[in-house]
Amino acid sequence: MSVIAMTFVGGMMIATSLPALAITATESEPRASVYAPIDDTISLTPQTVEVASEAETPLLAAEGYAVEAAPPPIFSEVANVGSVSIVQSDLVVWPVLSPENRSSGFGPRDAPCAGCSTMHDGVDFNPGNGTPVMSIADGVVVLATENGGGLGVNVEVQHNIDGELVTSSYAHMQYGSLAVAVGQQVTAGQTVGLVGSTGQSTGPHLHLEMFGADGVRFDGFAWLEAHIG
Repeated sequence: MSVIAMTFVGGMMIATSLPALAITATESEPRASVYAPIDDTISLTPQTVEVASEAETPLLAAEGYAVEAAPPPIFSEVANVGSVSIVQSDLVVWPVLSPENRSSGFGPRDAPCAGCSTMHDGVDFNPGNGTPVMSIADGVVVLATENGGGLGVNVEVQHNIDGELVTSSYAHMQYGSLAVAVGQQVTAGQTVGLVGSTGQSTGPHLHLEMFGADGVRFDGFAWLEAHIG
């Protein structure tokens, strides 16, 4: 019995200590390795599209196009800056957010104060003290001063409107509110200062003057109505 027991124990030790591959290696019949690659037997059927015999392929007409050269800029001489290129502005806006609030218009009037003119060269907007004053169009600043005499704190911007040089002047603005400098390029709607009452002024308002290359003032309100929109 002891011999049989020893034989059984020896067989168990061999079975648990030898890997399966070592045992199968002694077999006479060859077997495929578990690590051998498997051939891919998947076959794909190519896709096809059937088109009816009466179907026609339309020809797309080539679209034409035109190339337009950009309008030439206007060159202006700016003090202490030199020649400045002013490109044409495609947008014109009101100088204040509430243009309907106005007092003196352009033209003859009764002088509202001692030293005030009887010929009003601009139009007065009354949107309220401290309201932002905006450039009416793209352009270049040619004047920005707090010592504008009767105009007080004053900014002038030159614009290229349809190939013509137009200047807009913003007067009586608050001290310390200048937001631009001479030679600076500005865009339509950009703030240049704040409504005030500097210079010869009877109260807070924006005095807007407009003139062409000849320096002759014209009715800025009528001009804006014709160009805005």
